[in-house]
Amino acid sequence: MKKLNISTILQLIALVFLLVIGYMTFNSSSNWKIIKSELDQAKKELQASRDTLSATKANLQKSLTELKKIQLQKGIITRQRDSLLFDFKKQNAKDWEELTALKDSIAKNNDKLNEDKVLLDRLFEIDNP
Repeated sequence: MKKLNISTILQLIALVFLLVIGYMTFNSSSNWKIIKSELDQAKKELQASRDTLSATKANLQKSLTELKKIQLQKGIITRQRDSLLFDFKKQNAKDWEELTALKDSIAKNNDKLNEDKVLLDRLFEIDNP
């Protein structure tokens, strides 16, 4: 009788294990579907992030180019102002040394002004004949 009871108990335990394994198998396929859908969603979000990053990078490059243009324009305006100040000082110069120093400053300023204009024309893609 003990053998029968032990055998029956072992069969019941084996049956319970089979039921648990069967449940886990069916349940895991459901989990795999959920995991797969989550991975697909993450892949779509990653692609959207990459697209956004590319667009942001392009916009940043445009902004940097615009910033360079603005800086060159500022430099040109500053040098034009300096040129006007030098011209005023030249008209009011009292001696020859001061006059030659001003002429040198004016020449340097005009050279830098011309260089900035050329750079700015290149950035704006303007052809000067």
